[in-house]
Amino acid sequence: MIVDMHAHLIHPDTHAQPFWDGWVETAALMANRPPERVRQRLPEYYDLSGDLIIKEMDKVGIDASVIIVNDWGTARYMGEPKLNIEQINKLNADVAKKYPGRLIPIAGIDPRRPGAPRLIEKFITEYGMKGIKVHAAVGFYPNDKICYPIYEKAAELGVPIFFHTGEILKPFYFKYTQPIYLQEVAMDFPEVPMVFAHAGLSWQNEATAICYNATNVYVDISLWQPKLLHPLDFYREFRSLLNRVPSQRVMFGSDFPAIKGLVSQEKWVKAFTEIPESVRAAGIDFPKEVIEAFLGGNAAKLLKLG
Repeated sequence: MIVDMHAHLIHPDTHAQPFWDGWVETAALMANRPPERVRQRLPEYYDLSGDLIIKEMDKVGIDASVIIVNDWGTARYMGEPKLNIEQINKLNADVAKKYPGRLIPIAGIDPRRPGAPRLIEKFITEYGMKGIKVHAAVGFYPNDKICYPIYEKAAELGVPIFFHTGEILKPFYFKYTQPIYLQEVAMDFPEVPMVFAHAGLSWQNEATAICYNATNVYVDISLWQPKLLHPLDFYREFRSLLNRVPSQRVMFGSDFPAIKGLVSQEKWVKAFTEIPESVRAAGIDFPKEVIEAFLGGNAAKLLKLG
């Protein structure tokens, strides 16, 4: 079983223009391509129906994908998209209902929004969403007490919380997404499973240290795809991650469709299902049971998938 623990539905109606401008600038730098060429290809990423992600999942053998809502409308220099946050969450929930068992919807909310805990309860209990995403890059530290009513609601409803950790494209501020600010949260809510998306990226050591010391913390390795451009270095880093974090709390993720233009989803999946012999020859070993748990078993247990 393969579960992509981190994916999104994206479209100009759900993401304001500054998001796309930041994406184009970052993607152009990463791929060494002219920004105008990247911008021309943006429609290839648009998906409001779920059809694009399901087609890709079927192509590469992914059984289920977690589709996550990001509430970015309050961020400085961002602005609200065409659809409001209730409409965006409802859209994701409805798309997931079209593909039962294939798409797992995670609600997104800025804790500073008026009535945020009430909205989250609605998204979970009425829309059927399965967790909460809190994206601090919009301008708050996740250990700010203004966030705690959301965490309390997660504990009450028995759902996990997802956090972005590590750097992020403009116009967001990634000083707010340093994992160290989540240690207090993990300790204050030990009954709530917490997923540190991207395993901290540049702050990986912080993320893994917290995960090692807090049994309710998990990591996914979405956005690690660029590391695969240097294969042996990537596998050494991945092996090191598994050495430093209990392997039952490390999960596969892609952040689809963000990086598919640089590293295809097929190549990303095969990086774990078809590990090159050169990796083993270099003394980097991955037991079959560890890879199977990483690819889907750990996520299935966390999300209580059938």
